[in-house]
Amino acid sequence: NALAASTTLSGYVSTSYTLDNGSSNDGTALDVVDLKFASAQGAGEYATGYTVELWAGPDAADLDTSSSDDTVELMQANINLRLPVGNGLDLTVGMFTTVVGADSSNRNENAFYTHSRAFDTDQPTHHTGVLASYQLTDDASLTVGFVNDTKLADTETDSGGTAYLVSFSYTLPDSTGFLGGTELTYARVDGAGADGSEQDNSYLGVSIPLPVEGLSYTLAWDNVEYATGADTTLVGHNLSYALNDKTTVNLRYETGNVNGATNNVDGISDISIGVDYQLWENVISRFEYVENSDDGGTGSREGNEALVFNIVYSF
Repeated sequence: NALAASTTLSGYVSTSYTLDNGSSNDGTALDVVDLKFASAQGAGEYATGYTVELWAGPDAADLDTSSSDDTVELMQANINLRLPVGNGLDLTVGMFTTVVGADSSNRNENAFYTHSRAFDTDQPTHHTGVLASYQLTDDASLTVGFVNDTKLADTETDSGGTAYLVSFSYTLPDSTGFLGGTELTYARVDGAGADGSEQDNSYLGVSIPLPVEGLSYTLAWDNVEYATGADTTLVGHNLSYALNDKTTVNLRYETGNVNGATNNVDGISDISIGVDYQLWENVISRFEYVENSDDGGTGSREGNEALVFNIVYSF
């Protein structure tokens, strides 16, 4: 009874309507139903907790966390353990989301409904293994992981090898002047993939406070180095401006090149403009315009334009 009482249920339901001149995605869709069962980790020296998150619906197959594309799949499933080492060493054991990238798979955690091209291009989404996190100071944290299963968006790439994860976050103190409060994140996944086709993913995120109330800017740099010698580099500029308590305008501008095993696209220049208006409590209601541009090649999205209306209810 005590365990049952400590478990919480949260999640969301996402639906959308898309007008897309570049594909057959036009129409209304139920994207996904997200269900998360969790028990928060306590404050003791040997505190424990767990998280089990499921996706149901058409987008569940995008996770590719099972051996076949199902309409119900695991988003994450892990056990949280604390060891009394220094300030407290927190371990996450099982399947968890990746440390690289600015986007989340979850629809309610991003500024936009659509994902960046960096997320869609050879970026891992999930890992299975052990992740250790340690708070170095009030402003700095370090995470290190060892995993034997790594999945990319829509693709399972690891056949049992070991990949290594690291993430370091630091917030500049007020003593650095106008840069005070800037949040820096560097993350890397090394050796993901089957023997002979491994790849290394690097991510740098910089969130800079701006002297305009309601305006924020984040830089996202993503790089993929392949065993074949090719590499992918994408840079995203993200602006967000809160007009008032209910309305937020978001802008994403992404440039770079993709030179992967299946894609070869240069001159990328993608833009997304979105408006988020909170008409109902607990509901994200947003409109988004997307335009893709590049020099052509395998995987080109040149000339793709889309209008998306998205409603997400979180509970």
